[in-house]
Amino acid sequence: MIITKSRIRKIDSYLTHFQEGESIKIILRDIERFQDRLISLGFDESMAVGSRILPAVIGPGTEYNANGREEKLLDEPKETFSVLQTRTIYDWHSNPHTVTGLRDYERYRTRFIDAPSQELSVVEAIDGSKVLSSDTIEINGGNKLLIQHIVNVFLEICNECEIVDVDFLSRQQTPIIRLNWRVLPEGQMPWQSMREPLTELLTKTNIENKEDALNRFEFMNNFSPDFVAIGNGAFNEYVVFGFRERNLYVLENSKSGNATYIFSNNWEMLSQYTKAEILAEQLQEARIIHSRRWKQIMREKILVD
Repeated sequence: MIITKSRIRKIDSYLTHFQEGESIKIILRDIERFQDRLISLGFDESMAVGSRILPAVIGPGTEYNANGREEKLLDEPKETFSVLQTRTIYDWHSNPHTVTGLRDYERYRTRFIDAPSQELSVVEAIDGSKVLSSDTIEINGGNKLLIQHIVNVFLEICNECEIVDVDFLSRQQTPIIRLNWRVLPEGQMPWQSMREPLTELLTKTNIENKEDALNRFEFMNNFSPDFVAIGNGAFNEYVVFGFRERNLYVLENSKSGNATYIFSNNWEMLSQYTKAEILAEQLQEARIIHSRRWKQIMREKILVD
């Protein structure tokens, strides 16, 4: 499972695909991406297989890993300690005098926690690639905090790591999240608020008849959609108007003379389809060509459906 965060607070949810007593590694793939950072930790430029280091201190995680830390004992009574201080006082005639003495303070008692001293190695995975790897660790109740610590060391170094079995195989495939749509702020939006981002879309895609497209967009907005989503990438000619309660989603092509597609699939499913799947596999409930009757047909479809 790939983790991309600055740090984690609990490890359990990242271990659900592994069994108690199973051995795992924490790794970083494609280490060439982070060559400068890894060199700063102590690796040389070759990052040769077999290289092994205790990472240099670059933050709190690596600081604890290398040097340990003190833990405040908040449940115990505070202890008194004295500090030798030198200060200046003045007599009645405003003459300064230097005085040295002890001053008492209170503080929480502490205990020292030994450094985990977890080293990282460059190893060769089964596919021949170089990966940065921890030692093999067995999953058990006593080791979970150590596993969490190692994950946080990786995240502090590169903001990325992966938990794998001893054969460097992940137990969970990372889901593909298609970034094909940018959803505008949800809820009914006045046309003036919506016009600006839609105009930017038309300018970016070099649409010739912008006013015709804006007229169709404004017409659709008059039906008070629950949300509007603007296409990204290959979808940048399209705008989606979503009506959740009616289970109706209108995919509007900004180019004049094309067609409008109406879907009854839920938006979360529709947004993950590829362009080919949407346009070639007849997923639409209706396809309305831009014509003189377009507004009339759209009104009937939206209000009746």
